[in-house]
Amino acid sequence: MKKKAVKKKSVKTVKKEVKRVSAPKMPVREKGLNFMVQINDPKALRKDLLEALREVIIFMQGYETFRKVQEEKVVTFSKLRDNIKELNNLIDNKLRKFLPKGKLKSIGEEMKVQEEVEEQEELPRQVSILRTEPKRENNELDDLEYQLKDIENRLKKIQ
Repeated sequence: MKKKAVKKKSVKTVKKEVKRVSAPKMPVREKGLNFMVQINDPKALRKDLLEALREVIIFMQGYETFRKVQEEKVVTFSKLRDNIKELNNLIDNKLRKFLPKGKLKSIGEEMKVQEEVEEQEELPRQVSILRTEPKRENNELDDLEYQLKDIENRLKKIQ
């Protein structure tokens, strides 16, 4: 009896088994039925399609011009905003140095007072209210006239 020599695999020569993952398979397209459609007037259909494409292109050109106008509008408004800020800064920083400071009220407040007086005239009044209102208006007018004369006197002194 002969014994066959059995070779033992050494630890170094053992290869690791690597699992291979295949890419997902593409679905197989089933061949469908091919249908053919007969067009009665192919030239007219082509003409209609080309006219529709022409209209789409004209519309797109119009949209592009509209978009350019909108962009110009945005740029113009941003320039205007910058110019207004610059003017306000010039007025606040430089012009106010040369103008005299007075005790004048702003025009908006005067308009509000006039509107209030008109509203009060519409309401039924008592006799005492009628007497106090004209006096206050005269006092405000007198104050304004006094301030105006004061400013004119200052101007005369400067000249």
